[in-house]
Amino acid sequence: MKISEIRPDMTVDIKVRVLSMEQPRTVRSKRGMPLRVSEVMIGDSSGRIPLTLWQKQIYLVKLDDVIEITNAWVSEYQGITRVSLGRSGKLTVVDDPGFPSIHELLEDLRDNSQS
Repeated sequence: MKISEIRPDMTVDIKVRVLSMEQPRTVRSKRGMPLRVSEVMIGDSSGRIPLTLWQKQIYLVKLDDVIEITNAWVSEYQGITRVSLGRSGKLTVVDDPGFPSIHELLEDLRDNSQS
């Protein structure tokens, strides 16, 4: 599946590159427990989308990694469609030299936004 095909309320399997990462921040759960969260911008040749990572998930990836995400769910929050691993999603860093580089992906996105 490509990012351009993703819609809210879907379960997705995608291969993407990590384009940017926010510094983790602490938020409070509904029960008042402190939780770490970070937004990671991921992309492929069709577009980009935020990936929300919680707790230990944050430390599984770094900038420019190619990752395979399986069984992730897609939601819309504050008008933005985003991907989350939830309880059953899985994230794996993969070695894929044929996947477009971060530079190519950002250049494609820049070109497409100017069209």
